[in-house]
Amino acid sequence: MFRQCTPPVGWPRNIGVATSGGPDSSCLLFLIHRYLSEEKSERTQRVFSLTVDHALQPTSAAMAEHCSKFAQRLGVEHVTSKIDWVQPPVSSEPFEAAARAARYQALFNSMTEKDIDTLAFGHHIDDQVETSLLRLSWGSTNLGAAGMKYCRRWGMGWLKDGLSEYGLEGMNRWIVRPLLDVSKDRILATCEANNLQYVVDQTNFQPGITLRNAIRHEIQANARNQPQTPMSMLPQDIVKRLMNLEIVARSLRNVSMSLDSSIEELRTGVRVLSQEARDIDDRVDSVLRSCSISTFPGTFLCSGMALHQVENYDVRRALVLRVLRYVSPNPWGSVNADAGRRRDAISQITKQLWTRMTKKSRIHSFNAGGGVLWSPVVVRGNEIKMPKIVISEFFSEGDMLGWIAYRAPPLHQRKLDQQGIANTLEIDVTKIIVDAYWRKGNGGPSTTSILYDCRFLLTFDLDKIPQDLISCLLNNPANNNRLVLLPRTRWFLPSVVIEQDGVAKMLHEKLSEEPKSSVFPIPKRQYRKRDGAEEIDSGWVMTQWVRPLTAI
Repeated sequence: MFRQCTPPVGWPRNIGVATSGGPDSSCLLFLIHRYLSEEKSERTQRVFSLTVDHALQPTSAAMAEHCSKFAQRLGVEHVTSKIDWVQPPVSSEPFEAAARAARYQALFNSMTEKDIDTLAFGHHIDDQVETSLLRLSWGSTNLGAAGMKYCRRWGMGWLKDGLSEYGLEGMNRWIVRPLLDVSKDRILATCEANNLQYVVDQTNFQPGITLRNAIRHEIQANARNQPQTPMSMLPQDIVKRLMNLEIVARSLRNVSMSLDSSIEELRTGVRVLSQEARDIDDRVDSVLRSCSISTFPGTFLCSGMALHQVENYDVRRALVLRVLRYVSPNPWGSVNADAGRRRDAISQITKQLWTRMTKKSRIHSFNAGGGVLWSPVVVRGNEIKMPKIVISEFFSEGDMLGWIAYRAPPLHQRKLDQQGIANTLEIDVTKIIVDAYWRKGNGGPSTTSILYDCRFLLTFDLDKIPQDLISCLLNNPANNNRLVLLPRTRWFLPSVVIEQDGVAKMLHEKLSEEPKSSVFPIPKRQYRKRDGAEEIDSGWVMTQWVRPLTAI
């Protein structure tokens, strides 16, 4: 049960369980605590119970108190965090999505407080069925219908309205679901056998509240041979989604995922889809190893010939999504990094990439979303040529044709100003560095890090920063001196620049190697300046690429 949800980095010293007081999370907390008590783990030593009082129901405080007492009876440390809906940030998302984002942010904050890297959720196979059907109702493919993963990276968040901003910390946190192959019946039986007290949220069974509730009600009514809820009693938006679910479910091969299917058929179906998704991830891993070519930092370069060896559409689609998430300047793990997972966008990319190229091809660069530009290239030895239209203008015998994916250029500054959008490629870090320097003087850390464009991590060694630079930033009453991060090259690599009275001087531009933890360490090409000069290395800044190419 725990083996298949083990994080790639292994189990951490501390693990948290998201508890709501219901049978699922109560059972999971009990099982993990018992396992750690009976089996001496070499790494994981403590389990924490983490609860969020969302203050959206009159009973929410009582449920949080129940969680606290339940954990206390087990001898588990408990943390309750309460969401303050009065104070900003207030999300513009639909309320259900905003509540979920606020809950995850509160859980993340509790993890930070208790030094927890992995959080376990009590989702089970019947939750997995609901998630699969929910996604099908929105027109998802079989990959989306595979549902939740046993283990996934927390991710950078969404960076919207101040909620769900996890940044680099989110890349080092993990969500696991040990009960994902366990039925609700078995969980309830475990609770009864061990006299585990739990509470039931009655709003989970009101079909008119949410689409998920409606799906749950239909499944349970079918399992009990009870009449289903008349469509006339449900909101029209839910009726529309349920009708679409039936249409999309019929297009799936070898599985029965209709609302008329039995619960066992649904469980079997989602298990099959989940296994197929894992198999596809493995095949994408294999393709990436065979088609990736040495490239520049922040880009992905692949052989067109190797791509055409991939015939399965699902593998093609998964490969495109993997590369989008790797290269995109949008937060890793967000739907924006996946071009919104829009069918039309992914289809456009796959159609272009799998159009066979010849030296007479007329193929343009294109952007189908995710902030990623795709360009046809000719690889000649250690050189990359990027023809604007006709590949034959650069093509010679022995050259390799391929595609390079890289960060798309941002909007012009004038358009950014008109739309009220900040330029994420130009960052004034003066205050950040000055504040970090003062904290160091008061016993704080000797380094500070900044995530740039959701792609690079810049770490500043405060002990090595030249004193004259610090003096320049400290003695700055008119704010004429700025330390800024600016993009360079067509790949938008970060550089550190000092601006003094309007005069800019480059201080650092050298990139370090990718972290050794990368499963796909694509060899990097040495970027050479036009004048042949070496990249400037300050000696006190380290710049690293932080986006993994892995499935999770």
